[in-house]
Amino acid sequence: MDNELSVLPENPRCLNLSALFLPRNYKLRVIPPSFFDYMPTLQILNLSRTGIKSLPDSLFQLVSLERLFLNDCHRLMMLSPKVGDLEKLEVLDLEGAKIMNLLKEIKKLTNLICLEVSFYGYTGNGRRSMQSNAVVPCGVICSLSQLEELNIDVNPDDERWDTRVEDIVNEVCNLKRLETFKFYFPRVELLRHFQWNSISLSHFRFTVGHHVKRIISRVPLDVEFELERWQRCLKYINGVGVPRDIKNILQHATAFFLDRHATVKKLSDFGTRNMKQIKCCVVGECNEVQMIIDTADAYGEDGISEIVSESHDAERIVLGSLEYLYIYYMKSLRSTWEGPVPQNSLNLLKSLTLRTCPQLTTIFTQELLDNLCSLEELKVEDCPSIKSIVSCKIPAEHRTSYFLPNLKKISLHYMLGLVSISSGLHIAPKLEWLSFYNCPSLSNPLINEVSSHDLKKIKGERSWWEALEWSNGRPDYLDEIFVPIDIWDC
Repeated sequence: MDNELSVLPENPRCLNLSALFLPRNYKLRVIPPSFFDYMPTLQILNLSRTGIKSLPDSLFQLVSLERLFLNDCHRLMMLSPKVGDLEKLEVLDLEGAKIMNLLKEIKKLTNLICLEVSFYGYTGNGRRSMQSNAVVPCGVICSLSQLEELNIDVNPDDERWDTRVEDIVNEVCNLKRLETFKFYFPRVELLRHFQWNSISLSHFRFTVGHHVKRIISRVPLDVEFELERWQRCLKYINGVGVPRDIKNILQHATAFFLDRHATVKKLSDFGTRNMKQIKCCVVGECNEVQMIIDTADAYGEDGISEIVSESHDAERIVLGSLEYLYIYYMKSLRSTWEGPVPQNSLNLLKSLTLRTCPQLTTIFTQELLDNLCSLEELKVEDCPSIKSIVSCKIPAEHRTSYFLPNLKKISLHYMLGLVSISSGLHIAPKLEWLSFYNCPSLSNPLINEVSSHDLKKIKGERSWWEALEWSNGRPDYLDEIFVPIDIWDC
């Protein structure tokens, strides 16, 4: 692997070979027709991330083959019908390839435990011959009764998928062994086919809602990676209202991505009790959202809390499992939280990012600060209405205490209205990293707001740093850890 192979021998004699790994040989474009003729015992074949466009017939004579990896072979668009001859195959990985459709012969692979496939969706009149083929022929999925893992990635613009998706969902529901499932549901109502008491998915990645695939995403790669890290992820795109089917899936999810929702005004409209297991939450481009959490949503008529009526304290907690929260491009967002903060709510939150929220004025209240004992990283960018990340008056008796005890990293960029970090409140006794850019009104935060004892790096504009006022002169050690910021860091 990784040795830049471009040519393979014609027919190597490897009579006892059980595994062959050739991944990441991007220059390898052709496999000789008789290359696999003398490999009768081959069980594992990895050709992932190579430049091959087709597979030789000799491969389909590998009667002992159990695992075939063709993931990220971007030039591979078709399989031979002879793939059905690989009757012992247990793993077929075509994720990231450009396969146009599954062949009906796949149904012969009754020993398959794992099937991963990415479909390349053709659009336009010039491709009608391709669109006429069913992306997944009828009966293929339900024939693979041993499947434990099924991952299907499609182009949301592919009209063939809309035509077949309901039948495919019905077939998937008959897979009794299925534990891992990745799928695109263009319509919310398709979720109703799933009876959670009859299937036990330990891992799922569901994308729900019709959308056009973007050429350039507003979601950074590191955020995409964070979403991928969690076992059960729900992405709800271009939604309207709060469908019961979404709330039902949300109860089982550990990651939630709410993207371009048209009508919802608060994340808590989806029900805080439905988000007890959520560890990662990303919310973006939801133009009507005015706040993230309103604890009034947990209260019934006459202000009697439905949560408080529960016998256990755990029922009171809001987002008690959440570790990662990323909010971006929310033009109507005004505050992160409204109402009382139940004890231990958000107490596991480690990372908070707020980007491009022009009307946001309130990030932290004192009640929130009391709960955020696990917060390690705070990023706020392009939120010009924020004057301080702490927007409440703190009683004098609390000003000697340190809040946000585990906060290690603060990044504040393009904050035109920012006057202070914490309104004079002491925060972040373990702070290690500070970054500022284009915060023209910010006074010196190192005098009485953040601790500098453990600071390892301060990044900012040289002109801003030189203009800061100090009561007893700037300590020399701070100059040693200051680094002029690069605009590409912002």
